Order: sequence, then structure tokens, then C-alpha cells
Amino acid sequence: MRDREMPLEDHLQELRIRIFISLAAVLVGFGVGYVTARPVLAWMLLRIGLPHGVIVTGVTEAFFAVLKIAFVIGLVLASPVILYQAAAFVFPGLLPHERRAVSILVVPGLLLFLAGMAAGFFWIVPVVLRIMLSFTGPDVRAYFTLGKILAFVLNLTLPFGIIAELPLVAGALARLGILSPSWFERQRRYAVLLAFVLAAALAPPDAVSMLLMALPIYLVYEFAALVVRLAWRAKPAFEGAAGLDGPPEG
Repeated sequence: MRDREMPLEDHLQELRIRIFISLAAVLVGFGVGYVTARPVLAWMLLRIGLPHGVIVTGVTEAFFAVLKIAFVIGLVLASPVILYQAAAFVFPGLLPHERRAVSILVVPGLLLFLAGMAAGFFWIVPVVLRIMLSFTGPDVRAYFTLGKILAFVLNLTLPFGIIAELPLVAGALARLGILSPSWFERQRRYAVLLAFVLAAALAPPDAVSMLLMALPIYLVYEFAALVVRLAWRAKPAFEGAAGLDGPPEG
């Protein structure tokens, strides 16, 4: 392990190197994503099950849709490298128990992000789409452009990936003594309001879709509150174990 004290120039040089490595990982992931974007897009449209397929209304619409999917795939593939570079940059300045709290976030955080996206795609997208199409009636055919249906899917999946990180981050902050169970209890009414505000911004403009979006968001908040209570109870034991561990040698 390097010394804790480093000149500012060395910190900036290390930061530039780690940013360059992260960008290179994103570029490589984007290349893989570009190769696989068309099969992924075909699978997504098949899984959604649009009654009349999709259409394109512009010359570049399909091209930019493929680029968007490739970029998302690239970010997902590069996320382990990005998280590792971020952790390696901040680790030397952390205390032993802070290092342990950060280290437990990396792999579970990535898995929770993917699980949240999967929940949004396999649960929220079909339900919201089915409700929206129910308003068309039997005499109306629903046609969707490729760009708009892709934006619809991403708007309902990416936010759930981010929201799924809340319990893990809350548990880590509780172990560090930053969050407490009483704070979550005091903020519960605001959590309900925020859940409906986020649902109104992300979901289609109808009450049923907003409710379907707001309910899982609020349930994630309650699960995070439960994780904080459990982490708060385990905090003394965690600090005692961390106090026995010296800084890594190297």
C-alpha cells in the first residue's frame, strides 16, 4: 500500500491514468456492444411483444438506436473496470473500516444494478405497455417508432437499476455511522412524495402507471430502511472487527 500522503501532482497524474483506463474500457465495451446491438435489439422487441412491430420514420433513426444500445452495453461491460479504478483511487486515503465498507459495495452494487434493470424490463415495461395499449381499443392499430420504443424501455429500466442500489449504499453509510434508522423514519413522508414525483417523471401520464412505478420505488426505500436497522445493530461488531485489522501491507 502506498503512503497516505502524496503530492497533489501525483494525485492528479494517477486520476488522469485511471480516467483514461476507464474510458478505454468503455470504448472496448462499446465495440462489443456495437457488434451485439442488433441481436440485442431484436431480442428486446421480441420480448416486449409489440402487436404490429416497430417502424422508423427517419433515415438515421435505426443507426442512432443501435448506437444507444451499444453505449448502454458498453457501460455495463465496463462498469467493473470503472468501479475498480474508482475504488483503487480512493482506498489509500481511507481508514481500514472505511475500506471494508467500500469494498463490499463493488460486486453487490453491480449485481443490484443489473437486477434492478431486469426488474424494470421484465416487470414494469410489459405491465405499463399493456395498460397503455388497452386504451387504443379494438379498432385502433398501435405503431411505434424504433427510437421512441427504445427510449420508453430505457426510461423504465435504467432508473430501476439506479434505485436498486439504495439499500446497499444505505447499509454501507449506516455502518460508517452516517445514516441512522431514525433518519429513515423521519424521512418516510418525503420518500412517499419523492416516489410519486419520480413515477410522474418516468411513467406514462396515467394514474395506474404512476402507481405501478411509485410502489416498487417506495418498497425499495422501506427495504433500505430495514438494511440500515440491521447494519446499525451490527455496527459495534463491525467496528471491532475492523479495528483488529491493520492496513494492508505492500
